[in-house]
Amino acid sequence: MLKSRNLRPKYNGLRSRTATAAETRGGAAAVEFAVVLPILVVMLAGTADYGRFASTSVAVCNASRAGAGYGCIHPWDSYTSQSFMTTCKAKVEEEFSSVPGFDPQNLSVQLTSEGTWPHGRVRVAVSYPFRTVVNWGFIPSSISISRTTVLPMVR
Repeated sequence: MLKSRNLRPKYNGLRSRTATAAETRGGAAAVEFAVVLPILVVMLAGTADYGRFASTSVAVCNASRAGAGYGCIHPWDSYTSQSFMTTCKAKVEEEFSSVPGFDPQNLSVQLTSEGTWPHGRVRVAVSYPFRTVVNWGFIPSSISISRTTVLPMVR
């Protein structure tokens, strides 16, 4: 049998109900979560954008090296320059195709020859635009990532 005095709320001397420690802490945790959540979301979005930027920058560097590597082994002259340019650009695109959201029409590849074989060099310049997911305000939302690689002609 239940006694009625156990069902009544506890009162202090002023006849007001006193809250338990669990009841007051639950409200404070909700307020802390509401304050910290936007900060965590901004940090997560910034980390994602920085990771995408680093990945794209490494891909541009690797694509430039792949084009220059092909160019230093396969030197060209005035008769083979058109097919060489096409093949070299295809090598750059192939290397760069692993980047998510890659658009080949935004990729810029410039090939130049400095001198002739055996003392010549091949210069490959690759640039690709990078766009952030979030418009941060204090940094530009679109950045062009460029890399130039120069290698000596081997053959």
